[in-house]
Amino acid sequence: MSGEEDLAKDLGPLAALTIGVGTMIGAGIFVLPGDAILRSGSFAAVAFLLGGVIAMFTALSASELGTAMPRSGGAYYYVNHALGPLLGSVAGWANWLGLAFASAFYMVGFGRYISRIFGISGSYGIGPLALDAVTIAALIGGAFFVAVNYVGAKETGRLQNIIVVLLIAILAAFTLLGTLQAAPENLPATSTVTETLGTTGFIFVSYLGFVQITSVAEEIKDPGRNLPRAVIGSVVLVTVIYALVLVVMSAAVPQGFIAELVTNVAPGETQPIAVVEVGRQVQGAVMAGALLFGGLLATASSANASILASSRINFAMGRDRLVTPSLNEIHPRFGTPYRSIAITGGLILLFILVADINLLSGAASGLHLIIYGLLNIALIAMR
Repeated sequence: MSGEEDLAKDLGPLAALTIGVGTMIGAGIFVLPGDAILRSGSFAAVAFLLGGVIAMFTALSASELGTAMPRSGGAYYYVNHALGPLLGSVAGWANWLGLAFASAFYMVGFGRYISRIFGISGSYGIGPLALDAVTIAALIGGAFFVAVNYVGAKETGRLQNIIVVLLIAILAAFTLLGTLQAAPENLPATSTVTETLGTTGFIFVSYLGFVQITSVAEEIKDPGRNLPRAVIGSVVLVTVIYALVLVVMSAAVPQGFIAELVTNVAPGETQPIAVVEVGRQVQGAVMAGALLFGGLLATASSANASILASSRINFAMGRDRLVTPSLNEIHPRFGTPYRSIAITGGLILLFILVADINLLSGAASGLHLIIYGLLNIALIAMR
């Protein structure tokens, strides 16, 4: 089939919203809050609110551009058409590789949750081919989500809806029950304005997902209406969730609990997940288990949405002949850019095998910051 054929419009408004929410909420809840509270005390929630305000400026730019040009590729497409093919190439490669790195990072996190939940450890295989349990789980999970994306965006969107709804339900229960245990005297000391701004920069990685909605704009039903609602709505929703969870985490446990949790980690041990341990402290093992399961959902959701978005960037670059046009071919049955998905999936699995988790997260964040800067410049140029 020709690469110029339209992709199937299989993503409804809820699926578009959950692509953004699902990509953002993992790091914001299950990785960073403990360190944020250690850095800013009671102002950690303020840092997340500031991050949401800053993200909203780019969200407004992305929604305006996405409404005007609802095409696959998102930020790459806008930069390429507003600033020319040179910066378009930079944006395309940065966005594609950034999301591939991010997807691999999320799947390693997924593997760690699988290992922790099921008590799987050790290495399997012979000699240099031996892989640890986390890597094996990450590879299996990555292959599964690539396969889901290969079959169709509708299936991806449905899975994303289920994951995000369950995740929000778990966090809502944690927030409600934690509020009953909260007390003002538990709040840690506040920090300075400088420290709070520094924490905002530290946690801004939590807001890297909303632009990915524009990467699948061509597959969103009625994009002129649903795309800006999904982009802006995802930022508003996750900002509210972040702020509420941070307030509960700060006020529901005695002063010093989280600081001790974050800093007193024995050599060779993995740092405990702050939100899970707070849930265990104030609501028991059932809530801790639910939050641990929520972390598994969060990493799965982030990976699922990132794989979907990254393959569409590759597809859009093929349309513009920045990579081979053969990537444009759409599957005759599934209506997906199956070659783009396959090559992106192979790259993700390779990154899981060879890259360190810190390299994966650092590369993903740095490349995304380049994209966000170019996207805002693109809006100014288009105007």
